[in-house]
Amino acid sequence: MFKKLKPGETEEDVLRMAAEFNAEREKNPSFQPAATVVRVPAAKKSVFAQKREQAKLNRAPEQKQEIENKVQVITSQEDEVRNQKILLDEIHENILGDVRGNKVSPNLIDNVLGEITERNSGCKRKLDKTETNKPRSIFARQMMGEQRTGNFLNSSHKMQIDKDDLGAKSSIIKDEQLAKELHAENLNVLNQMSSEDILAERQKLLETLDPALIAMLGKKREPQTNAKATPMVIPPLPMSPKLPESNPALEILQQSDEGQWLNFNLIEEHKLAWMRDIPAKVAQLKPGQQFDARFDWKGVLLPHTLPQDEDQDSRELYLHGEEAERPGYTLQELFRLARSTVLQQRLSAFGAIAGIFSIYNQGFYDQVLTLPISKMFFLLRFGLDDNTPAQLEVVSRALARLCYNETDEVVLDYIYNNAYCHWQPSLQVAMGNAMDESDPGSDPTSLAFLQNYMKLLRSNPTSVRAEIDEDEGESRTSMDDFQLAETDLIDCLLRTNILQRITFILTSVRPENSTVDSCLKLLIRIARTSSKVARQLANESRLFEVLLTNFMPPLRASVPNSGIYYGHPQFLCLKLLRVLIGTHLDIAKAISKDIVIERLQQYLFHRDDIKSPMIRVQIEALRILRCLILLGIVHRDLYRQFLPALRQMLDWHYNHCVFEVGGSSLIRQHAAALLVAIVASGESGICDIEMQKMLLEPLNNCCCKWFHTATRSDMPKDFSQLTLLSTSLYAVKWFASHSYVGRAGFPLFLRSILPNYANSSGFIACAQQLTKGSIILRQFGDRRHVHAPLPNMGAVLMHDCGPQLIVSDTYPVQLLSNVWALLEDPMETRVRPLFEAVMQPAILEPLAEYLTALSTKLNRILASNIFARSELRFIHQLLCTDGLETYLERTQLLRLVYSYLCSLSTADAKQIKSIFNRYIFNEKYMELNEKSLALLEQTCLEMVYPHVIADNREPSLTLSYIQAPILPPDWPYFQLRLILSNYLENVQQRPAVIFSEHHVVRMTLTFVQQLEQQGLQIVSPLEKLMYLMIAFMGPDSQFLEPSLHELLQSHLKDFYSQNAQRHFDFDIEFADKANFEPLYYLFVNHFEAASYGDELFSSLVLLPLAQKYDNKWRRRLWSEHVQVMRFINCDESLLIGGLDAYLEPVEEEPSLLQLYGDALHRQLVRPGSIAYKIARHHFNNSTAIQKSKLF
Repeated sequence: MFKKLKPGETEEDVLRMAAEFNAEREKNPSFQPAATVVRVPAAKKSVFAQKREQAKLNRAPEQKQEIENKVQVITSQEDEVRNQKILLDEIHENILGDVRGNKVSPNLIDNVLGEITERNSGCKRKLDKTETNKPRSIFARQMMGEQRTGNFLNSSHKMQIDKDDLGAKSSIIKDEQLAKELHAENLNVLNQMSSEDILAERQKLLETLDPALIAMLGKKREPQTNAKATPMVIPPLPMSPKLPESNPALEILQQSDEGQWLNFNLIEEHKLAWMRDIPAKVAQLKPGQQFDARFDWKGVLLPHTLPQDEDQDSRELYLHGEEAERPGYTLQELFRLARSTVLQQRLSAFGAIAGIFSIYNQGFYDQVLTLPISKMFFLLRFGLDDNTPAQLEVVSRALARLCYNETDEVVLDYIYNNAYCHWQPSLQVAMGNAMDESDPGSDPTSLAFLQNYMKLLRSNPTSVRAEIDEDEGESRTSMDDFQLAETDLIDCLLRTNILQRITFILTSVRPENSTVDSCLKLLIRIARTSSKVARQLANESRLFEVLLTNFMPPLRASVPNSGIYYGHPQFLCLKLLRVLIGTHLDIAKAISKDIVIERLQQYLFHRDDIKSPMIRVQIEALRILRCLILLGIVHRDLYRQFLPALRQMLDWHYNHCVFEVGGSSLIRQHAAALLVAIVASGESGICDIEMQKMLLEPLNNCCCKWFHTATRSDMPKDFSQLTLLSTSLYAVKWFASHSYVGRAGFPLFLRSILPNYANSSGFIACAQQLTKGSIILRQFGDRRHVHAPLPNMGAVLMHDCGPQLIVSDTYPVQLLSNVWALLEDPMETRVRPLFEAVMQPAILEPLAEYLTALSTKLNRILASNIFARSELRFIHQLLCTDGLETYLERTQLLRLVYSYLCSLSTADAKQIKSIFNRYIFNEKYMELNEKSLALLEQTCLEMVYPHVIADNREPSLTLSYIQAPILPPDWPYFQLRLILSNYLENVQQRPAVIFSEHHVVRMTLTFVQQLEQQGLQIVSPLEKLMYLMIAFMGPDSQFLEPSLHELLQSHLKDFYSQNAQRHFDFDIEFADKANFEPLYYLFVNHFEAASYGDELFSSLVLLPLAQKYDNKWRRRLWSEHVQVMRFINCDESLLIGGLDAYLEPVEEEPSLLQLYGDALHRQLVRPGSIAYKIARHHFNNSTAIQKSKLF
């Protein structure tokens, strides 16, 4: 193989390579070069040469020598120009490389290129107007256009030649002697010619010579010509009229150097189309029309068109080819860029995807576009396997923004320092029927969905949980990766060995950028999944060794200027430990080793140069200490080691914590975390009298200072201010109630400062803000299951005006709740000034307005949100306040109590019992005898007690992110559901129930009736019909007793009158209940067995047989249960809609009419009964079948 010539090689190198080639050719005759010189055949004479010979033949012999001398001068100059403009596109040459240096000899060129022949079209031809079909170049078209307007070479133009103006010598020849001799010879020839011959010869030359050569000769002669001589000037060529303004070549031809462009034969407009301007305006979309989403580099969804300035086009140049007029990039284009070999393109694409997920988790893309989350997840996971630090940073950020909902975490951290807000949500995806899309309970906005979901998430030993546990592992194992990602994204992430990958990144790659934060956020989200996943994470010993060594190092080991991640405490690492500790006591014991306790002590005792990163670390250290205290891991002796640091922090906050808005919000969060950690020590019983003495004085000083400042200020504008006031009252409440000195430790605060604050405008504004800022009064959309495989906490709510945070900056519930807690003491020990200040109308009236709104507008979906737990606790405090009935009517109060009970979850099970005793099962509100109230209370508490046991089952600080209610909306009918359950199991009443069927039915119907009289709609009309049917299905058929029969008749008549015009949808399905159809046929079977022809029973059997309902009910009853029709009979007043509802319109179904006729013919129905009247009417009046006789 021969190499190409390189810069700097000389002619000898070329000759050497030629010799090597010839030697190889001799050895192998078939050896061929890579490129072959093609010699042009015998050259054809050019037009110029042909015309020159023609001129020689036509000229007189005596003029032959003179003409040859003249042409010799011209052709010598022409050859010089032609040699400079050899067109190499007609020469097939060997590629010799870039040969520089010595001048190449002519012999070498001849050897390489061969004979160089004259180009056929080398001279400018005269444009022939008859050759119109031949493709012309751009400049040829210009020349043709000018010839139509007048050519500057017009042969009719006459020019007078003055021989005296020809000069003394030639202006072209450089040799002066030779120039004079040639000039003399030329003059001799011209003197022998007439003026007409000279002009004719001149015209021939002008037509055959290249215009560029003529111009060059004219310029060379110009300095020596006489002032009277007219120089040869080529005027500027006008633009051809054939080229429209839209032609992309128009701008090229308008350039000043267009004469130097190559002589193209055609205008290839499709090759110049890319130079056209993209139109700024595109077609407008119709309302509701969909289009492909495009994003900018920050992940912002761009509109279909962007408004542009008419005077200036400032649009960007995008990379896509389709819909080039639209801005931005589609997901497909971002995917393509993410797989590019160019690093910067990959970074831009992954950065755009990270921005998309950030905006998506904030709710701005809900109901706007649908993202392929699973596909984007796999793209990011593949990108995370690249070890390039820059790509790791961007990809890990995008993956963290997908899994780690920043908004949820920020809101959760904001409320974490409040009282009773130390619970962490568990974001577990449940498998089972609740997630089936065909199930009516699969709607994430329905209460049935929440109840089913809670049933699946409950880990008590029930059959439901056992069945799911058996199938869940097998089903997930059999799924492929994409199916698992569509079911549980975190489980799929764990399947990709993400824990091992993060360990490798932190140990081997060691990126000094935000990759560390992103990896820690991913670990936090994984730890929140479930206790099982948290144990799997806690068992990664190598990973935790890396975390403790690099991101929880001892402070003395920190090296200055060594970076901001490795070797420095990271608050996200401490947050990860807090989440794992709160998951389960066993995990907390495994993690909280001596080294962790030692590091926490170092961080809390640190006081040198405290900046924002260290303050965040101390906040998380205080939160971890609170969790360890509540779980009982930190005992009294160990807590005593932390006490000096806590006391020192209290003194520091008294001097440096600024309550006003201008102060640091981070410092106020630090103070709140400190107070709740101190209260946790008191609640756990590890803070003895000596410790209390150390803490009481600075605690009292801090509370007095902050509340005194709040009294002089308006309503707090920052949530950290409300949190600081709330936690201060929380600490005062505990120490005033349980410390060794009691209220004596806060004399000035309780008797002066706090009552003054309660009378201030800021506190009154907080009470007035309650209705507006309430969570459970909002009619917003819940987005916890916006992507079911990756649930979130629901910190963002969807509103018509856009997404909103579930907790506002002025959310006052925690503050009001802690103020109310101070009023729960008995009257004799109550602080009188505070009680009088709080019970003023300016505060109670907004609270009454709030409770009134709750009675009708309580959102049970949002009440199941974990962020609403504080508000539900505050409602319980208000309901337990004496004198509340002064501001609420009886009807409003019972509505509120009922809605509130249907919103309480397992974590609030204890509150249900107190509300039952105070309102529901109280003779003051319910007109039932004492025995009935006792039975109702016992029955309802049987539904609550299993949840109380489950709530105290395992020591944990974790709750499900869905706080599904314990009591279903139809809980007053619970006793009737027990009757149906016993009927299905074919057993008698349970021995534990000592009351009869008669008493249960009467008690339930009376209780429900009283609730409905207060304006409550407990169930839908169809559900109520089903419960009325169940009342007849008792084992003893006690509905026949006169007193109970009279009660049932009263309820049925009321129900029929209220729903006379209603069209029941018997095919509707109810979640967690029996549907109507199977219940109805059970009811018909029971009627056949134990009805005794009761007319109330019969009216219920006849209800679906009305003509307005599907004839399937009538066909089945008259065919399969025709024997039942003999016993059916009732008064027409007991038929809903009257008898006409069963007679009109006349039946047209032939099969059903045949059944009617058969029953009448066989006398299966009693004459005169309702069934007989219905069958005879339709059979006799219908024309759908032929009848042999009438009845």
